[in-house]
Amino acid sequence: MSSDIDSLEAERKRLYQEISKTGDFRRGSIIVNYRRCGKPNCACAQPGHPGHGPQYRLTTKVAGQTHVKNLRPGRELEIVENEVANHQRFRELIRSVVEVSEQICDIRETLSCDSSHVESEADAETTAQKGASKTASKRKSSRNSTIS
Repeated sequence: MSSDIDSLEAERKRLYQEISKTGDFRRGSIIVNYRRCGKPNCACAQPGHPGHGPQYRLTTKVAGQTHVKNLRPGRELEIVENEVANHQRFRELIRSVVEVSEQICDIRETLSCDSSHVESEADAETTAQKGASKTASKRKSSRNSTIS
């Protein structure tokens, strides 16, 4: 069991190091949009024409409200695409850290229950030898408590 915990803790440490290398990130998604301008003589008004574009927009939801930011193609778009991808990677790493930590907690809980079970049997045997009861008496309410 100890080797399981050691390997899981090593994995968690590796994940923490990966998180520290994530770099800048932002939540949201990038949407590509083509729009028609509405002018009847424009090429976009013709059937089969996709419309003007592509237009790139970063959409995020903060406190229940959707925020939209227009992005220029080129350097700005590349930077934001990398930041959004880094956020996705960050979320995956955090999910992995949680899974590994839960496994560690489960193993430690099992080890703790096994050792406390052995201790409780030894305690019961000691109290039986002393002639005392196995359960403690219940405490009465505190004198300082107020009645509502």
